[in-house]
Amino acid sequence: MEDRVQQFHLDAQRPRDAKTPKEIERLRKFLYKNQEYRFTEREQSQLFSAIQAHYAAHADLPDESAKEPALQLIDDALKMPFTVFTTSQKKTFLKWHAKLTGEGDGKLSSAAAVVAPDRAEYQVIDLIGDTVTCMTDEGDDFTVDLKGSDAGMVAQLRSQFEGGAAVTVTLDLGRRTLLAARTEET
Repeated sequence: MEDRVQQFHLDAQRPRDAKTPKEIERLRKFLYKNQEYRFTEREQSQLFSAIQAHYAAHADLPDESAKEPALQLIDDALKMPFTVFTTSQKKTFLKWHAKLTGEGDGKLSSAAAVVAPDRAEYQVIDLIGDTVTCMTDEGDDFTVDLKGSDAGMVAQLRSQFEGGAAVTVTLDLGRRTLLAARTEET
């Protein structure tokens, strides 16, 4: 199962092309057929990341019909039991669904981002060396170099993430440092 999930994750990272709708359809069928399976936290994270990549590739397309495959995928993901996706992941899916359907225009979240403090929590989606990739509540991702952060906290983050846990970090974006790392409860 882990290899199959990893393949969905890798396929979703490729640039959008003519094969993308077929890949999305395969992922939808996979989720439906395996909704009773208890995915590990790492597998959940990889499936979430795959859906995020498909969402990002379709979110800003001008043609509504071109957004349809990603919208159907997110709709299916919302219907999955909590053994497939966590509550926090489903909250993110709801935001993406609202954006794709035009129900959420993002104005409130953009305005909130302008006045938000430099310290905030983000979900970790990747960790390579001292560079962490995080996701905002709006589903956008960004990277932060953690070389200036406390080495013990970075080691704790690495241990949690590599152990397959869904990890949330508190970052000081002004100083670009890690303030805390915690695992999310499912």
